[in-house]
Amino acid sequence: MAIMVNDCPRCGSQKITFQVKGVNYYGYKLLVNSKRANVYEVYSVCKECNKTTIFIAQQLNSGADLSNIHWDESHWNLSQCAEVTGVITPADLKVSQPPEHLPQDIHDIYVEGAKCLSIGCYNAAATMFRLCLDYATKNLLPPEGQEPNNKIRRSLGLRMGWLFESEILPNSLRELAECVKDDGNDGAHEGILDKNSAIDLEEFTFLLLERLYTEKERLAEAKRRREKRKA
Repeated sequence: MAIMVNDCPRCGSQKITFQVKGVNYYGYKLLVNSKRANVYEVYSVCKECNKTTIFIAQQLNSGADLSNIHWDESHWNLSQCAEVTGVITPADLKVSQPPEHLPQDIHDIYVEGAKCLSIGCYNAAATMFRLCLDYATKNLLPPEGQEPNNKIRRSLGLRMGWLFESEILPNSLRELAECVKDDGNDGAHEGILDKNSAIDLEEFTFLLLERLYTEKERLAEAKRRREKRKA
């Protein structure tokens, strides 16, 4: 019987043993050293309350695919090969996925915003999506001491307007960027955003991040494949 030890979110028992019933691979996490760590959903049963929980676990090394192991027949301790990083909750049931190849900090913030949106926390979701845009667009600015001025640099709405005017951001997205006003002028700071406003912000954030990160990495991958074929 394969096991793992973790706190039980169902009964509250701490450092309790779980029986691992199955593991499912569903993606990977991009680490700071550009390496990938496989991420799994772990179906397990608490030995205290006998209730099931689906944990999220990140593989610790680049060994065998954990989803190919017959966990019911093995005697492994999952902690030896994976680290539990979270648990599946109702917020995960209908959460939209972020674009691929995002920096990890932006990826995590986007996921948090999507979870907030899925359970109707629209103002919290908008705050997270704005934070994604804030991180992504700050990296596009010229060094300090050059244009734009500090007022534009500090304001997400003004900064994005400047980036469009300077043709650093694609003009095709400019109309959708109307969901991001000057700071304090879109309801996010007053807690009055509705569902449609939050969805508009999510869609724009997704498209912009896809342009900035996903398409760039896909082109790089295509170039690497072409060079490999030539070699």
